[in-house]
Amino acid sequence: MKPTLLPIDECEEWIWDILDSTKDCGFEHIADESRDFLIFNTNDFHADTKALHKRITGMRLVQMSTHGGNSQLWFYRSRNHNTQQHS
Repeated sequence: MKPTLLPIDECEEWIWDILDSTKDCGFEHIADESRDFLIFNTNDFHADTKALHKRITGMRLVQMSTHGGNSQLWFYRSRNHNTQQHS
């Protein structure tokens, strides 16, 4: 039985809460048939790496880069999973 994961919009909200980012920030969602990527762009964030690992999101931090004071964090998950449906 596959685990039930949060919908991607709730993953985005949860990650913003963990990053505690307040300045010059944005994100992008990229998806295809088999993958979801959330890409977060920010100039100021605090990351609790233990908190970033939460099984219910299924998201994994796969890349982090900083150039000229701008940081980009890439999160990934497979789309071959069940997501919670809200009514």
